[in-house]
Amino acid sequence: MFYLSKLVWAVLQPSNFIALLLLLGIGLLALRKRSAALRLIVGATALYVVVAFSPLANWLLHPLEHHVKPGTERDVTGAAGIIVLGGGISGAIPSEDRAIPMGGAIERVTETLRLAVRHPEVPVIFSGGSGLILRFGDEPNEADAARRFFAGFGIVPPRLQLEDRSRNTLENATLSAAMLQPKPDQRWILVTSAFHIRRATALFEAQGFKVVPWPVGYLTNGSDDLRQPFGRGSEGLRRMDLATKEWLGLFVSWLRGDFSPAQNGGNLVEPARVSGS
Repeated sequence: MFYLSKLVWAVLQPSNFIALLLLLGIGLLALRKRSAALRLIVGATALYVVVAFSPLANWLLHPLEHHVKPGTERDVTGAAGIIVLGGGISGAIPSEDRAIPMGGAIERVTETLRLAVRHPEVPVIFSGGSGLILRFGDEPNEADAARRFFAGFGIVPPRLQLEDRSRNTLENATLSAAMLQPKPDQRWILVTSAFHIRRATALFEAQGFKVVPWPVGYLTNGSDDLRQPFGRGSEGLRRMDLATKEWLGLFVSWLRGDFSPAQNGGNLVEPARVSGS
């Protein structure tokens, strides 16, 4: 499923899908199928304008980012641990003496660091291996980078625990549960990007975690975001890619039984059956 999902997403990702439509249109022109080619090219161009510049992406992101109620500082006190999901640190580290390259979701690790400093009694758990389809040898992964990052601020084992095998959010949840063995009376702070918090919360709750969602890096705020077009097409495409991936992920996870419909990023109910990988 991991490899299949990567391949399917490479095609369905809106930014890639529009490019494929344009290439197909050009190919039809080369085959002298002018009428079909023009319809395809015009349609792909119109789709690009809508996706890249209209606020459609924000309409899709807003219910993802504002579906769950975020935790408060009071929730962190006495928590069993702060779980931060990968994405904030790059695993591409050439050597131990080089600077750590940060990933696109840097707020995940910086906010976790802030919470860890303010609450020194709470353990920190980093969950993230490598989401690459191909890895060669013992290349560093995100957990290796996270170990170095947190060690630079004095957060080291046994307080720091690393789950270094997960490749996606489902594996974040299942492998973290296997490592931490959560109990019903424990409270866990879950730190991840706001657009990702709904799906992550549902999957972790299905594994028996009593989750306090801690979303970071919001992309949407008030109603103004739902009316404002994008000034840069690349930003609209990026947000549409993020939103589409999350909605597809929620649908596929629900379809496979990874969490129950009653969870869906809400409070913990009866844990659902979780499918393999």
